[in-house]
Amino acid sequence: MKIILNAQDIDDYRRFLAVKQLPQYRICGRSAMFPDEYASRLGGTIEPVNRGEYSAPDWMFDYQRAITEIAIRKRKYCLFIDCGFGKTAIFLEYARHAADAMPEDRRILIVSPLMVIPQTIVESQRFFGDAMQIEHVHAAGLQSWLHGNGERIGITNYEAIRPELERGKLGALILDESSMLKSHYGKWGVKLLEMGRGLDWKLASTGTPAPNDRIEYANHAVFMDAYPTVNSFLARFFVNRGQTNERWVLKPHALEPFYRALSHWCIFVTNPATYGWTDNTTSIPPIHTHEHEIGLTDEQKQLAYSGKGMLFASNPGGITNRSVLAQIAKGNYRGKPIASHKPSAIRSLIESWPGESTIVWCKYNAEQERLAAEMPDAGSVTGATSDEERQEIVGRFKAGELRVLITKPKILGFGLNLQIATRQVFSAIEDSYESYYQAVKRSNRVGSTRPLNVHLPITEIERPLMENVLRKRDMVQRDTEEQERIFRKEWSA
Repeated sequence: MKIILNAQDIDDYRRFLAVKQLPQYRICGRSAMFPDEYASRLGGTIEPVNRGEYSAPDWMFDYQRAITEIAIRKRKYCLFIDCGFGKTAIFLEYARHAADAMPEDRRILIVSPLMVIPQTIVESQRFFGDAMQIEHVHAAGLQSWLHGNGERIGITNYEAIRPELERGKLGALILDESSMLKSHYGKWGVKLLEMGRGLDWKLASTGTPAPNDRIEYANHAVFMDAYPTVNSFLARFFVNRGQTNERWVLKPHALEPFYRALSHWCIFVTNPATYGWTDNTTSIPPIHTHEHEIGLTDEQKQLAYSGKGMLFASNPGGITNRSVLAQIAKGNYRGKPIASHKPSAIRSLIESWPGESTIVWCKYNAEQERLAAEMPDAGSVTGATSDEERQEIVGRFKAGELRVLITKPKILGFGLNLQIATRQVFSAIEDSYESYYQAVKRSNRVGSTRPLNVHLPITEIERPLMENVLRKRDMVQRDTEEQERIFRKEWSA
């Protein structure tokens, strides 16, 4: 909708102020432009546009039906919905409707972490049976599929997105675990932004709440065509402090306008009851976090500390120094193993709860190899593990045939349902709340029936890193409450 404002009219000045309170608007001279759906907030009316009747399936929860209807009405939408609330059901229903709404030659592509693809296909069969066929499109056949060969709805993995891909007949693009976009210049992010540019149907979904790292929403904003570039998004809401630890800082008094603008193209849900929905709002079992102090060996102390008893680096928080210290803590230095108490301590911890399934999260290859040697009966999934073997190991773990699974968050930490594990051990904790949170939520989800015990065996040189991640956890909780308050206010407007 477009209105012309009279700069000499007090009522038009009030309209101008009201426009600036809308989630999305643009001012050009005396013209104010905003989506038709917000006309009623300014006392205006518009003729309804016939978009066709849509009715969500009865099997959906109330919040899933409502969010699906909004996403279909908006066409370009992001789902920042906590783990276990059924994002898969929402984006599959969105894909089904997009297929009905678009010309028959247009194709729908879902991009997902590799290990989540079989789980998504199983969910599709459970929800829709034979009414919706989804083809697993491998990297070698993706370009052919984009040009029109195979099933109309396809699902592929992020690694299959190559710079040379042509968009072909792509009509809708759906990103599962879209936190993969967070790197502004990542190889997948850049290509997916390019492939999605100009498409009418786009959906992104992730369960990662990252309000304390608000600039991570920049690529989502560009993907939604809400902003032309990452820099335009940042410039509107943030101040650039230069090369500091917190380079981009939210402008003073910009918190509410920031989330108001986001509310036009996304929704945050950590508890459906916040918005008045009633389905599926039973409490998730608690997470109990346990710290275990692991002593350093003499060899580790010698490498980590100077002769004066200080950490060898004056700034242990620097990227390079953090990596070196983390490697030393795990029993590795410059590619060679060194004495470490941690592997045997982790094995002893796991032996102390013999009846429970456990996931051990690592960061480094050498660290994982050492733990796998320490626990030969465990399943170990690495970057070199073939797709078939990954599926077999994860399947055996889910079935209870393997009690211990050793892996990394970047391999199995996103999207998978691993509720069988009631214990998790972080051999390494990365300097990323997102990575930590996603890993934990593999086993603590809606539908979980037992508490999750998370164990953090740490040495003194790892403690600053762990405390930083846990500090981010507390910040996320505070910011999540604030963002939901603002979103609830926008929804009731």
